[in-house]
Amino acid sequence: MRNSRLWRVLCVALCAGLLPGLAPILAAERSQEPAKIEVNGLGWLRNREQRRALERLLGAERGATLDAGAIEDAEFLLMSALVEQGFLHPEIQARITTPEGRAETHPFDATLQSSLPRSVRATELNLDVKRGRRYRFDEVRFQGLHAVPDEAAREFFLGERVLIRGGAAQVYSPARLRRSVEGLQNELRRLGYADATVRTDDLRIDDQTGDVDVTVIVDEGARWEVRDVQTAGAADELTTLSLERFEQHPWTHYLEQDIAEAIRNHFYQRGYPDVRVQMRRDARPAAEGVKPVTVIATIAPGARVTIGHVRFEGLQKTVPAVVERRVRATPGEPLNPLALDQARFRLGRLGVFDRVDVRYEPSEGPVRDPVFRVQEGRELEASLLLGYGSYEQLRGGIELRQFNLFGRAHQSRLLLVQSMKSSRGEYSYTVPELFGESLDGTGRVFGLQRQETSFLRQEYGANFSVAAPVRWLGANATLGYTFQSLRNQDNNLATRTADEQQVTAASVELNLVRDRRDNPLRPRRGYRWFVQTETASHYLGGTVDYQRLEFGGSWHRPWGRGRWVHLGLNHGAITTFGSQNNDSDLPVNKRFFPGGDNSIRGFREGEAAPRGADGRFIGAKTYLLLNAEIEQALTAKWSLVVFGDALGMAVRLADYPFAEQLFAVGVGVRYQTLIGPLRMEYGRNLDPRPRDPGGTLLFSVGFPF
Repeated sequence: MRNSRLWRVLCVALCAGLLPGLAPILAAERSQEPAKIEVNGLGWLRNREQRRALERLLGAERGATLDAGAIEDAEFLLMSALVEQGFLHPEIQARITTPEGRAETHPFDATLQSSLPRSVRATELNLDVKRGRRYRFDEVRFQGLHAVPDEAAREFFLGERVLIRGGAAQVYSPARLRRSVEGLQNELRRLGYADATVRTDDLRIDDQTGDVDVTVIVDEGARWEVRDVQTAGAADELTTLSLERFEQHPWTHYLEQDIAEAIRNHFYQRGYPDVRVQMRRDARPAAEGVKPVTVIATIAPGARVTIGHVRFEGLQKTVPAVVERRVRATPGEPLNPLALDQARFRLGRLGVFDRVDVRYEPSEGPVRDPVFRVQEGRELEASLLLGYGSYEQLRGGIELRQFNLFGRAHQSRLLLVQSMKSSRGEYSYTVPELFGESLDGTGRVFGLQRQETSFLRQEYGANFSVAAPVRWLGANATLGYTFQSLRNQDNNLATRTADEQQVTAASVELNLVRDRRDNPLRPRRGYRWFVQTETASHYLGGTVDYQRLEFGGSWHRPWGRGRWVHLGLNHGAITTFGSQNNDSDLPVNKRFFPGGDNSIRGFREGEAAPRGADGRFIGAKTYLLLNAEIEQALTAKWSLVVFGDALGMAVRLADYPFAEQLFAVGVGVRYQTLIGPLRMEYGRNLDPRPRDPGGTLLFSVGFPF
């Protein structure tokens, strides 16, 4: 006890002696903290965004204190952001806390005429904002515009046409008006009206309502059209180059660039990396609104160059043979920059380099060494997964990826996902360019347990596949072999006696996909088709024989402005050729159970399957699904959807293509995100069967088809 009291006395004495000396150090530490900046009056989220933007833009100006110049810069940046958002006359009160602790207030307005005394310093800056009225375009009129429809031209000023224009879409600011005028002028010149000019007139701004009316004056001039493409210089190397495809097209600077690129590529392939192409045009007088143009390309090919030795830099963990095998360049052959650029692309396609560059040493001369400089990327990446669906509800998981295993550009992926209805695990190992330039091989082990509508699905097994592009089809193909165990438990199907079994399936799969949609997450134009086949046989090592085929596609097209038509068609069928007991040997896991947010939307997942006499579900052996919807943009992010779904299906293949039909119509709303649309849809069943729901409300993420 006496010793502990002595220690306390010594500690108090020591602190008493040290604190006076520590006080200046602690004060200096505090003084080095960056000056505090706060923004008020814009709402919690916008305040936070603007504060972070100011801290980032001020950069080095934001030290322990802000001087007068930094405070004025912060006010100017915030004022500029408000004006760009349509608040033309904002007011800002700058509340300053000086290093001595004194509080000061300084007002600013959009005239930017207020200035601070140069001696002002602040350790804390609070910017209180009064935005004032927001100005918006009310009417935009056009005079002299013929090449572009008025509605299309108006989108340069008001944004994409939607049913409900939000305030942000119609915002007026002088800078935005200038950009809109430049955008319309560039569009006219892209169409061949090289002399087109666009200006504004009769700009009317109502300070009481914030409405802005403007007249846009357009002088289109004649449309320039390419009638002839001529070349000068290097005639011997141009005998196999045809430029006629560029004729009878509107002349633009972009077309000239395309012509020059075609000529350069022609010479690159013949070993002239220093070729120079100078373009000029000869425009004749306009006749009937068209100005004929002759494009003349003057070519200076330079000297012919051959390849010396190929070298690589930056390889630390990657085996040199991995990159050498993907660069096809032989010493002594003509140096083709296009082929070497393709080699650079192949190296980047391995997925293990953050950056791949190529240069030539020496930069001049008849023989040059291609030097590939690579920057090796990450070795491990972890991602958290989160999602929601009407059937599986909340789901989450983790994805771990390893890159450049053993220095050979191999990759592995571990995926673990848990939802309210299922547990899923998967591990895959990928070897790029396994047997050729674009043939990748993947080995995979997997396990799945999922509570379906009428049974508990259990599947686990292994798969090996190879993937390659099919260039003549413009599609991607995958060929694989799968060995898996298929189980089902808690079976409530009408065919329970036949379906309760555990089987081993060994199958060969072939998948083909061609995707020509403009955006897979939010398609507005284009199409996609797919074919999936699965053939299981006891000759492949399993205990069941079946053949499963699914194919289908989707088509998307604008209908007017701000409106789109989406169509989807899918068909599937299962046969059991080679099976002794026909249907009784077909695993329930492989039957079709339609219904849900990506199928017929009047039902929850799996609940549109055929029903038996007792009302319980039976898996279908064939189905035909048609989805049709019209999407109308409400704002830039929100859209309204009206849809109709039709489903035909049959329990027996003898009733092909279907024996019963279901129909649903409905409406939905979508909110566009970076990962696809958030969807809320209600489907009403037109002729429900006994025990079918009258309709279903569905929530999901992603485009339905």
